[in-house]
Amino acid sequence: MPNSTLYKQFGRITFLLSCVLVAGLSGAALRLLQAHAGSRRAWMAVGYCLILLGVFWIRSLERRLADAGLPRWSFWPYFLIVFTGCLAAHGFKVATSPETLALFLLLQLPAVLFESKSAPSALSPEGVKLPVKPARPVAPLSALEFAIFLMLIAGLWHVLHLLRGDVAGMAHSRAWRYALDAGSWLLCVPWFFSVRGRLKALGRMRWTAILCTIVLISCLLLFYFRVISFPQAIVLFIVLQIPMIILRRESISARFFAED
Repeated sequence: MPNSTLYKQFGRITFLLSCVLVAGLSGAALRLLQAHAGSRRAWMAVGYCLILLGVFWIRSLERRLADAGLPRWSFWPYFLIVFTGCLAAHGFKVATSPETLALFLLLQLPAVLFESKSAPSALSPEGVKLPVKPARPVAPLSALEFAIFLMLIAGLWHVLHLLRGDVAGMAHSRAWRYALDAGSWLLCVPWFFSVRGRLKALGRMRWTAILCTIVLISCLLLFYFRVISFPQAIVLFIVLQIPMIILRRESISARFFAED
């Protein structure tokens, strides 16, 4: 069944890319901290970034283990093995920061290799099994989940912007800036899907492209014409999406029927 195979591979690839993203951005944040070791703002920004990355990784690991059909209690042993292993390796100076991040990725391999649950199938009138697509290809996000993703992405954009200024005096600074810019644009992809998931929960998924375009262009134009600074653009980015956190599907439906 091709759909079933694609469904399995997509779950593994998504988790692997999430882990690579967490390791890469953690490395960038630690590099920023090394360059500004005496700055309290750098410590706060990096700490904020690492906490949000940890939340994102925990959520990804939980979903991967659930996708593999493992019981809920299996999350805690796996989490403690990865967390204590990396913390001990770095805390006892057995490994450097890059080596600790490499160990973090290595410990994710078992979760990547776990078999996903087979996609559901149905019977045709002739009694032949037919592949069935997952019931909800777009997972709706609650207000809390969306707020966490929003703060994570905004914080990472801010860290990448600070890191972009930090590499100005380094060798191959132009290549580093291009790489950081590419990473910033790639963050638009998980942001788009988080908006889509939130609007799915609100029953207004068809507005995803319009809303993303309005938010992104508004922030970029004001920053490009130097009306606001980059931190202010990040704040505006968050403020424009607060209504999606506050609104509830029930209130939207009630207003819609009242207008009818």
